[in-house]
Amino acid sequence: MSRNRIGTLLAAAMIVVSACGGSSATPAATAAPTAAPTSGVTAAPTADPNTPKDGGTLVAAIPGDISSTDTAFIQDSNSSAVSNQVIEGLVGTAPGTTGEVIPVLATDWTISADGLTYTFNLRAGVKFHDGTDFNADAVCYNYNRWKNFTGALASGDYSYYYAAVFGGYAADSNMVSCTAVSAAQVVLVLDHPYSSFLLSQTITSFGINSPTALKAMDADNPDPTKSGYNTGSKGAMVGTGPFAFSEYVPNDHATVVKNANYWNKDGVAHLDKVTFKPYPDQTSTLNALQAGDIDFAFNLNPTDLGTIKADANLTAVDRGQSCNLFHLAMNQTHKPFDNAKIREAVSYAINKQALIDTFYGGQANVAVTWMPKEGLYAKDENLPGYDVEKAKALIAESGVAAADLKFDFWWPANVARPYMPDPKGIFQAISADLEAVGFQPVAQSKPWREGYLKEEAVGTYPMWLIGWTCDWAGPDNFLDTAFFNYQGGKPSPEFAYKNDELQKTMKAAEAATTDAEAKTLWEKAQDLIRADMPTVPLVNSTPPAAGAAFVKGFVGSGNLTEILNTVWLDK
Repeated sequence: MSRNRIGTLLAAAMIVVSACGGSSATPAATAAPTAAPTSGVTAAPTADPNTPKDGGTLVAAIPGDISSTDTAFIQDSNSSAVSNQVIEGLVGTAPGTTGEVIPVLATDWTISADGLTYTFNLRAGVKFHDGTDFNADAVCYNYNRWKNFTGALASGDYSYYYAAVFGGYAADSNMVSCTAVSAAQVVLVLDHPYSSFLLSQTITSFGINSPTALKAMDADNPDPTKSGYNTGSKGAMVGTGPFAFSEYVPNDHATVVKNANYWNKDGVAHLDKVTFKPYPDQTSTLNALQAGDIDFAFNLNPTDLGTIKADANLTAVDRGQSCNLFHLAMNQTHKPFDNAKIREAVSYAINKQALIDTFYGGQANVAVTWMPKEGLYAKDENLPGYDVEKAKALIAESGVAAADLKFDFWWPANVARPYMPDPKGIFQAISADLEAVGFQPVAQSKPWREGYLKEEAVGTYPMWLIGWTCDWAGPDNFLDTAFFNYQGGKPSPEFAYKNDELQKTMKAAEAATTDAEAKTLWEKAQDLIRADMPTVPLVNSTPPAAGAAFVKGFVGSGNLTEILNTVWLDK
């Protein structure tokens, strides 16, 4: 969403940042300006109302329960909203942006001319929340842990991001090695260049956790459900951030507390505590906000934006342009979606503008490709519009018998997503559209946390609702990382979309060294996807957030990486 640096070559952007990284760059979590010291006995009667106040607890609503407290396994924004406060990586994105790389636990870095070797200099004197030292050994422990995942850990339902970004595990990984040259320097070597490598490392999945805590909490148990580090037991989620993880009660709350010893003295949190409470129903979220039961909501129904703006006790948050995609997913290992004409028919059957008018309150646009329409190298692919007769004709041309047009269609319960504000309502509308052209969808649902995400990721569902909020503002984050990546040389099981030419084109685009070359390749990639129509892009939304008027200092971002150390309470 806006406030992001899109429109420049990502590789060039990263080279510029790496060249000027270090003391001249803004720290990852810069606090709002603190008050000037006072020497008088009494407070000045004309104190600046914008001066942050320390103390207090923020109660924040997230649109569903968290899925994990092990950042290597986090795939959803609910969990990230918590872990972003606690776990830090070598690099991050500047507050309010989705593409400006800044140093965090690394002070600066250099990249070899061939784009394969990254040398990071690390901050000295940083401690994990358990009191152990952050150093090069800790960095390599984390990177080697991810690379060597096996069994259930090495699957899309757990360490999705590692496989998506690095291409697989062990010998299939693009990471050749992580070497601790000294306590203060790490060298990461890649097998092949990846122009968005630094941007990819800004997400919470690549945050550095305490090796001591990982070992003590059985983080690598072959059954992650038996790992206290994954399930939120006391002692889980140990990082270096401005807040420390305190407790987690499933389906009730997760709490983080101020890290008074935070390494970035200018970024020490104003709040004493943040309590995150799941509110999967957006009506109850708005009611709770109006009643004062919560102070802030990360996600609200866009149709309620008018109500929020009309309430003097509330303040809406502008996150800028859309940085997400909501699409109707199909898996090609399930019939009838192995048939290209059927997939095209599905796209013609859906009235996307009606979805926007009904469920998004004008806070969305019809998608034109498989990424945000304002995104870097996005190309209008002239996707099928709403045409019932065209859909029926394609079904007839497909040769699929009417009896074979029946399939399970899944939607997530107990959740609302930034790109999917009313899953059940949207599901019902799409189902009606599908039925109108002859399809026979069978309604199926499962809670988001208790099975939905894990099952869709491994290809269990024939058709389902899913979307993506960008981790960084690049085409690779959608087309490759999120959707159509290969793992271990094979298509991701999520969509089972096999297109070797697309895979080759995306890898060439990620290694491109000029803007013109990257643009040509990413546009070709979108053309290849459009020819096959593996999923149906629906909308790009601009999800609103809101808080009580006394909540100050919140910095919104299109990728929802929103760190709360700048937030303070004016009450």
